[in-house]
Amino acid sequence: MKTKPFPWKCAGCREKTVYPAIVDYATTIEQDGRSYEVRIPNLEVPRCQNCGKLVMVESANREVTEAFRRAACLLTPSEIRQGREALRLTQNELANHLRVAEATVCRWESGGQIQQRSMDMLLRMFFDVPQARQYLGMTPATPAITITSQ
Repeated sequence: MKTKPFPWKCAGCREKTVYPAIVDYATTIEQDGRSYEVRIPNLEVPRCQNCGKLVMVESANREVTEAFRRAACLLTPSEIRQGREALRLTQNELANHLRVAEATVCRWESGGQIQQRSMDMLLRMFFDVPQARQYLGMTPATPAITITSQ
């Protein structure tokens, strides 16, 4: 995606003083009633030189999301896809076993949606415990698989 050249106009102070910057970023993210501290040293993000407001562009948002997943110990999109593919399931088949919409599995695998902790635990159990798959209707019980972190 092409971005317009700097400087950009700041949404906060309305001055045309937004330039690329590297900042030590910290935030708290709430999910499932818990707070997670997310820290990213050297985050590349546009910042207003006048008021200091950050412009959270797609690449910065992606880094924050990845850091949040690590802090919350959630499966990554690639780990979910790897688990599904290791069982030779389509997104639709996995969705049916977990009783969620196919679009939900698609969003988990694309990174468009972060799964709740309870669903993350169900995914881990589904991928790791053959009896869980059998219980949820996948027959015959296939052996446990190993998900390698990227």
